[in-house]
Amino acid sequence: MIFMIDDDEDALEIYSMLIEKSGYSDFFITYSSGVDALQALQEIHSANKKFPSYILLDLNMPELGGVDFVKEYEQKFYATYPSTEIMILTSSVREKDNEEALQYESVSKFISKPLSKEKLIQLLTESAS
Repeated sequence: MIFMIDDDEDALEIYSMLIEKSGYSDFFITYSSGVDALQALQEIHSANKKFPSYILLDLNMPELGGVDFVKEYEQKFYATYPSTEIMILTSSVREKDNEEALQYESVSKFISKPLSKEKLIQLLTESAS
């Protein structure tokens, strides 16, 4: 399962439409808010359901930015789900952004926006198996 968290509703809709045709739509869940995604993760954890393999996270969001999301995620979930990888989706070219996010153990890499359909399908294939 993959969670994609991005405040850009248009981007989420486009990715959802791409995935709908791939056969992996049941494994792809989008959130436009980090707060909503954290709440969903808490519900999954409490119900002892399958936790996401990947979290694709926009870095620059209102209310709860990407780095703040990662801080909360690591406090609440990382010890229990260390194999879940957070991949930062960003259009930022600032090295400081990369360095700040990569200091957290749960963040595995940066992916430049836009995310290619091929890369997204690859991640879905890996998370479904």
